[in-house]
Amino acid sequence: MRLYDTHCHLAWRAAEDPPVDQIARARAVGVEAIVCVAIDAATSVQARELARSMPETLRASVGLHPNDAGDADALTAHLARLEQLAAEGGFHAVGETGLDFYRDHSSPAVQERALEFQLDLARRYDLPVILHCRQAAARLLEVLEASGGPLRGVMHCFSEGPETVDDFLALGLHVSFAGNLSYPKSESIREAARRVPDHRLLIETDAPFLAPQPRRGRPNEPAFVAFTLEALAAARAQPAAELAAATWRNACALFGGS
Repeated sequence: MRLYDTHCHLAWRAAEDPPVDQIARARAVGVEAIVCVAIDAATSVQARELARSMPETLRASVGLHPNDAGDADALTAHLARLEQLAAEGGFHAVGETGLDFYRDHSSPAVQERALEFQLDLARRYDLPVILHCRQAAARLLEVLEASGGPLRGVMHCFSEGPETVDDFLALGLHVSFAGNLSYPKSESIREAARRVPDHRLLIETDAPFLAPQPRRGRPNEPAFVAFTLEALAAARAQPAAELAAATWRNACALFGGS
């Protein structure tokens, strides 16, 4: 089976666990493509450098996480830098962006401004957008609906439960599931996973976070996306090989690959 980890942060533990080692372990279990996702300008540059060093495996994003948007004054400089980086090229996606009302590192107004800018950036550079949502589904839907037209991108690490998944699908988005799909108390996430059609499904690790249940308590890594696939197959009562093929096709169409 060919597996595609559509969301990880490889550079975050580079000193303790070099990306080249993580990628070698991932490839040994069939992970042939990985999206290295940014949360700010510095990690956008790191992701692009990694992707350029291993173009056969890695894709990079350019983006600003809602928790890293800062205040209104800082945001102006952040967005100018994102614009510059996107213009330079070398990226396969914009994000992760979105809304996070669980933490209060940035105000909702600042988060929304950053999100709207990155939605526009994704459209102008014809890149998919990677969306983060935590305790903000209703407002995120409002902002996305107001942005106009169908969206090309993904709701990453979907954890909002089944009641909103149809609304995000209606916008044209893919839906990705991470290791928390496998946790014993995550039945609402599994119910959401059962509602997503095959052609909109993706899998990810969100490494180094959210290690799947069989590896819970240790840092996550791209190799562990195989456990997410197993959890998805069990939740949907579908063969793992069938879902591996579907999620591979979907990820290649969105982020590149063949």
